[in-house]
Amino acid sequence: MLMKIHNRKIILALSLFLTLVLSPFAYAASGTPSILSYQGRLTNASGDLLGGSGTTYYFKFSIWDVSTGGSASPDRLWPSSPPNSFAITVRNGVFNADIGDTDNGFPDTLDYNFNTNKNIYLQVEVSSDNASFETLSPRQRISSAPFAQISGAVSGTGQSSFGTTTPVSNAVVTIEATTTTAIPALIRASSGQTASLLRIEDSLLNNLFSVNALGGVFASSTLLVGTTTASSFIVANSGNVGVGTVTPSRKFNVLDVNSVPQLRLSQSGSLYGEFYVDSAGDLRFSATGGNVRANDENLWVCSGGGCGVDTPVDKGNAIVETSIIFGNKFRLKQIDASTTVMYDTTNTGILEFDEAQ
Repeated sequence: MLMKIHNRKIILALSLFLTLVLSPFAYAASGTPSILSYQGRLTNASGDLLGGSGTTYYFKFSIWDVSTGGSASPDRLWPSSPPNSFAITVRNGVFNADIGDTDNGFPDTLDYNFNTNKNIYLQVEVSSDNASFETLSPRQRISSAPFAQISGAVSGTGQSSFGTTTPVSNAVVTIEATTTTAIPALIRASSGQTASLLRIEDSLLNNLFSVNALGGVFASSTLLVGTTTASSFIVANSGNVGVGTVTPSRKFNVLDVNSVPQLRLSQSGSLYGEFYVDSAGDLRFSATGGNVRANDENLWVCSGGGCGVDTPVDKGNAIVETSIIFGNKFRLKQIDASTTVMYDTTNTGILEFDEAQ
């Protein structure tokens, strides 16, 4: 007997809406149900309504990526194995099927990811004896409304993706820019925002990372820019800051294995002073102006941090603990508390300054 289905409707959007509105807390625990509510009218070839006051017919439902023809592999997208039949009572031609409602006896779980293909079609097979099935053609296209099922991934435990139909394998949420000028994700504050704009917590609800309403950044542990082997910038949880090292041992630690300037203080692009430590461990500095000046300060060169002399009353002095050596190797050296001697290049005293004489 040739049968037809008329006025078929896929009403998943309404089904999901009622579930979310009437049971706002249930979906958070169990996830948005993957149930495709389908309604149709069954007639024979002459257009007469079938079922009368109530007759059992058997239906099989499957989802395909072609409207007609194709083969079970690869065109049948759901279920992965041949669909099982489901008994539905047809009254005056009208029937309803909740596809995927396994809690109420539907044989196949609706586990198809509607986010993977926008051109999909529902195939309906019907039988009066559960043995000989007639496949109705063409298949019914599943329109945009059922794609509200994607909300099951957003509010549930499935993977969600935006801007792409291929979520990253180990990511719960994947966001991908659709063009080179598109912003993948934007967070905008409300007027008068006081709560954080972004907050990341551990399983115990401790704040790990957050951005407050004013743009301030908080991190409970190390902030790392770069890689773990060649970091460009790190703020360790000890409070030490490192540039070029992941293990800063001081409040500010700059590391560069090359004997090149490691720190620059600039007046402009062409006026600056630079510092670096060479391969011998010596500190070197230079200035584009050609001078190193101490403004109204004393310069102390002492062993162990103290030269054994009181701070001069005036400023602009050089206090040296051992000796002053000139470029021609002449040396001016203190001998005792009252004597200072100048030595020549052979370390022979040539001039003596004695306070007692």
